This record gives sequence, structure tokens and C-alpha cells, in this order.
Amino acid sequence: MSKSVRSSKKQHRNHAHRASPRRTAAPAHIKPRPGSTARKRKRRQSRARRRQLLVLLIAAVLLALIAALVHQPSTSGSTSGTDAASDDRPLETNITHGLISDAVVAYRDVVADYAEQNDISEYTDVLLAIMQVESGGELDDLMQSSGSLELPSDSLQQEASIRQGCSYFAHLLHRAESESCDLDTVIQAYNYGSGFIDYVAEHGGKYTLELSEKFAQQQSGGATVPYDNPIAVKRNDGWRYAYGNMFYAKLVNQHLVR
Repeated sequence: MSKSVRSSKKQHRNHAHRASPRRTAAPAHIKPRPGSTARKRKRRQSRARRRQLLVLLIAAVLLALIAALVHQPSTSGSTSGTDAASDDRPLETNITHGLISDAVVAYRDVVADYAEQNDISEYTDVLLAIMQVESGGELDDLMQSSGSLELPSDSLQQEASIRQGCSYFAHLLHRAESESCDLDTVIQAYNYGSGFIDYVAEHGGKYTLELSEKFAQQQSGGATVPYDNPIAVKRNDGWRYAYGNMFYAKLVNQHLVR
């Protein structure tokens, strides 16, 4: 073989040896790395799922709060502990409007129980207003009902005072109904006594402040005492007749919503 032919074959082998090696496929268990577009798409999808979960969580919390508010029992504005049975009693609007002090509201359930025993539950708010005027919830004889038993003043303790006060009011109420007199007559009679019911019945059957004044004038013989309550000051510059309190029904009605 000639020298030129051998030289040509050697060059061909060297060229073949220098050629780029053949690429082999990646093993089947190795996935190709995703491109930047795919990574961005996955991040967007992940953020969207997190937002959906957050919205669902907020909605669940709001629904739970609404359900709790809907099923929350009413306390009727009382500061004393009440059970489920007391929630069935009539709503005392004078309590919910803040016209009764906390000291009186504390006796709400006791008053309601004795009112129910006397079949006058619908007058529970009136009885509380009477207690507000009589003692403000601060005295032993809370409803100042000792006199209705012809006992010395302040002879009764708290529960006994409430029991007698409710019983006496029920008596006056039935008496007024038989005489066709109104509720304000009953309230004033709690202070004056049942004789005032007869007096009003003889003068039309409806309470007026003028009738209350005239009754007190007759019973006191015209004697007066200073009385600086704003109602009296506005009415007559501050006095009342020296028998009971001729403004009593007005005082009680200040603590009632009619």
C-alpha cells in the first residue's frame, strides 16, 4: 500500500475518533425539569388554592358567629342570675329601658314569683316600679308593705316585704276592677289605702292628679309639708299635703314604659 493511501486512511480514523459522542436518553425514572412557564403556572395555582381555603375558613367562622348570636338567650337586662323558666315571663320594658336601678332589678325573680302566685304576673313591671319608689332596693322593707298589715314601719324583711307588697297590690287591683277604676288609681291606692279607690269610683272612676290632691287635702285637713321633688316644684313650687304622697302615681309612672 502506498504511503499516500495509508496517510489518507489514518486521517479518516482520526476524524471519526474526534466526532462528538452520541447522546443517550435520560433514564425513564428521571423527569425533565419543567421550564419557567410551567413553574409560574404551578405557583399561581397554589396561591389560588390558598385563597380559596382562606375564603372558606372566613365563611365558616362568620356562619358560626351568626348561629351563636341567633341562639343566644335574652337576659332581659337583669343583673341577677336567671334560669330558663324566667325567660318565659313577660318582658319588663322599664328594665330594658334602664328606668329601674340595678339594686331593684336584683329582686326581679322574687317579685315575678310572688306576682305569679297572686295571678298578677302582667304587673311585675309595675311592682318593680313601686319598689323603686318605696326603697330603691336599699331597705329591708323593700316595698314598705308593713303598714298594709297594720305593723310599724319597716317591720318586714326583704322577701316578706315583697310577698306582702304583691299580695296587697293584688287585693287593690281586684278591688279597683270591681269598682271599674283604672290602674293609676290602684297605684295611688298603694300609697293612700283602699279608701282612695272608693273616692275615685265616686268621681268618675279615672285617676287624675286633681283627685289625688283633693283626697289628700281632706285626709290631712289641709295641712301641708315642704316637698322638693321636681314634680312638686313644677306643680306648686314644692309642697304636698301631709297625708301620704299625692304625687305617688306620678312618681311610679316615671319608672314605667306604657
